[in-house]
Amino acid sequence: MSDIGSRFKIVLAATWAVFAAVNCYLTFSLPGRETIPFHLVWASFALVYGICPWPRRATLVVVAVITMVTGVALVRHAMAGTIEWEECTEIVLMGTIISILIWHVNRQWAAQARLRALQEADRHRSEQRENAARFGSHEVRTRLTIARGYAQLIADQSAEPTVREDAELVVAELIKASALATNLLTLVRVVEPSAPEPVDVDQLLAEILRRWSVTADRIWNARSTVGTLQGDSERLEAILDCLLENAVKFTGPGDTIAMAADAEGGELVLVVRDTGAGIPAADLDTIFDTFRTGATAGERAGSGLGLAIVKAVAEARGGTVSVASSLGRGTTFTLRFPLRPAPPIPPGHPPDSADRGPLNEPAGVGS
Repeated sequence: MSDIGSRFKIVLAATWAVFAAVNCYLTFSLPGRETIPFHLVWASFALVYGICPWPRRATLVVVAVITMVTGVALVRHAMAGTIEWEECTEIVLMGTIISILIWHVNRQWAAQARLRALQEADRHRSEQRENAARFGSHEVRTRLTIARGYAQLIADQSAEPTVREDAELVVAELIKASALATNLLTLVRVVEPSAPEPVDVDQLLAEILRRWSVTADRIWNARSTVGTLQGDSERLEAILDCLLENAVKFTGPGDTIAMAADAEGGELVLVVRDTGAGIPAADLDTIFDTFRTGATAGERAGSGLGLAIVKAVAEARGGTVSVASSLGRGTTFTLRFPLRPAPPIPPGHPPDSADRGPLNEPAGVGS
């Protein structure tokens, strides 16, 4: 790309040099009608310099040459009586205008260079944060896994009930700590930009439903007729997992957990609904805050990161998340993302109908 840019600048400069030389000649050879070629020389230089600024020394040389050549032409015509001497003030006026233009263009390019440097520095810092979180989380989880293994060994082999109970408590706390480390890593990663790719929303919901339906004794169902869109399947799966994990915590056997996806008014609308305990009205304004848990969560309270992850993902991709809940009747989370249709499938690559298809009908699954 840099070679292409360099060649373009050389061709542009050479083309302008020929154009300027012709108009300089016309400024000399057309006494009384030199105004048009005179201004064309300066205007074309301003245009070319605005497109790609030149080095300072080259700019000074070119401006000096143009000033001298066009100035000599005007003075010559004034001495011959073809034009009035007042018209020679154009030399000073055009030089002043071009100087202001050069200053302004250089200022703009310097500002753009500083902006690019800031963006690059921000991207570098973001990568460092993600790497630190990833490696730190990995190291923490490794240590927690080792400690959990030894605690579990003590709980399994100890003959004393008190020791066994204490060890099981340690295991439970280590499991929570490991989940917290995983969620912290997820929170860092999900807000990072990612290239959009075709996502089969119908198939994604079907796979998530199949995975979660074996984890808890609930009535599971999903519905989607959206098809394939441009998006990020990893992030969508992450936020749906967070919402489903939250739904499992606040429901019991026989409750319903449902997912739905629709395309409405240029938006992808994802809904996760449950018929569980619900959320107190006083907590609805703060449930998406980091490390906040519901006042009535009790032993079901998690790390307070799951819903924060959902909000972070939604906002990072231009979407929104809202919640409606009623105590004893359940909770509904609604996500809205800008709808970006996927590009058409190339000829000869038909979709695999065996692996995908709209989830038109709820599928009740009990575990």
